[in-house]
Amino acid sequence: MSLPRIPSDSRLQSRFLGCLLGGAIGDALGAPVEFMDLDEIVRAYGERGICDYAPAYGKLGAITDDTQMTLFTAEAMLSAHVAAALQSQEPDFFRAGVASYARWLMTQENSRLLSAGNAKVSWLLQHRKLFTRRAPGTTCLSALHSSRGKATRATNDSKGCGGVMRMAPVGMYFAHALGRERHPDRLLPNIFATGNDLAAITHGHPSGSLSAGAFAVMVSLLLVGDSLGDAIHAAKGELGKHPSHNETLAAIEKAESLAKSRPRERSALRELGKGFVAEEALAMGLYCALSARDFEDGIVLAVNHSGDSDSTGAITGNLLGAAAGTEAIPERWLACLELRSAIEGIAADLAAFPEWRLRAQGDAEERAFYASRYPVG
Repeated sequence: MSLPRIPSDSRLQSRFLGCLLGGAIGDALGAPVEFMDLDEIVRAYGERGICDYAPAYGKLGAITDDTQMTLFTAEAMLSAHVAAALQSQEPDFFRAGVASYARWLMTQENSRLLSAGNAKVSWLLQHRKLFTRRAPGTTCLSALHSSRGKATRATNDSKGCGGVMRMAPVGMYFAHALGRERHPDRLLPNIFATGNDLAAITHGHPSGSLSAGAFAVMVSLLLVGDSLGDAIHAAKGELGKHPSHNETLAAIEKAESLAKSRPRERSALRELGKGFVAEEALAMGLYCALSARDFEDGIVLAVNHSGDSDSTGAITGNLLGAAAGTEAIPERWLACLELRSAIEGIAADLAAFPEWRLRAQGDAEERAFYASRYPVG
C-alpha cells in the first residue's frame, strides 16, 4: 500500500487538479498587479496587459493569501471527513473550518506559536513557504483574531471577497456524492450551506457568505460535467432560497447578461466592479469564465483590470480548471507555480478521499496516516 492514495479515476483527478491549480495560477498571475490601475498595467506590460508571471513577493509564480486560505479550506473539509469516519458521525465542517483557519492565522503571525502546542501540526503546516504574509485581507485577520479558535460566526458587516475566493474546495469535496446521487438537487442545499457557513466564519454580511455558497455549488456541478451555464442556474436557485440574496443574484445575472452581449470586453468587466467585495468578485470571475475562448484567454482577461486582480483570477481559474482539467492549463504557468506540489497533493486527496480506508480493524496504518495529515483541533 502506498500513501497518500492516488485517485483511481484519472479523468476526475484531472478536473480536481485543474480546479485547484487553475485558481492558484489566476492568483499568481494577478498578484503583481493587484494594486495597480488598468492604465498602469498597460504601461508596464503592454496593451494586452500581464500575460505571464512577473515578480511578486520576490519571486515568479508567487501565490497570495487567496491560495493559502483555499488550501486551508481544503484541509478543513478533509479533516472533518477523517474525524467523522473515526467517530462514526456526520462531518462537522464548521468546527473543522474554524480550526484550519486558526492554523492559517498562525502562519501569518508567528510560527513559534506552533511549537508552544497551540495547534496540531497538520501536513500543510509542514510547508514552511506558507509562513509568509501575502497581503492577507484585514477582515479575515481581524475576525480570526477576535474568535481565537472559537466556533462562532463573524460579527462584522464585511462582504469582502475573502470568503468567496477560498471556497472551491467545498465544491470539490461534495462533487463525489453529487456524481453518485440519482437526484443531485437534493445535495445542492448542503453544498450551498457549507460554503456559506465557512465564509461566515470571517465575513458577517450576507453577500459575503451567500456568494461563497453559490460559488461552491457551481464548482461542484462543473466537476461532475455540467456546463457553466447550468451550474450558474442551479446556484441561483439555491441562492434565491435565502434572505438578503438580491445583491448577489443581481451581480450574477449582470455577469451573465454582459457575457452574452459584450463578451471579452474590459469595459464590460469594469461595469461589474473591482472585485474587492464578494458579489463583484464572483460576478467578474463568472463573466471571464463565460466569455473565455480557453483557459489562458479567460485568466488574462480576469487579472487585467483596476481591482482585485488576484482574487478574480483565482475564481476564474477555479471555474475554468474544474471544467477543462489540467490539460487546458499552459505548461509555462505550471512550471514555476509556488507550492505546486502541495497544491497538487491536496487536490489529489480531495479526489481520492472516498477511497480512503479508515474504519476497519486492518486499516490502522492508513487511519493513522490521514488522522495525522488532516487533524481536527
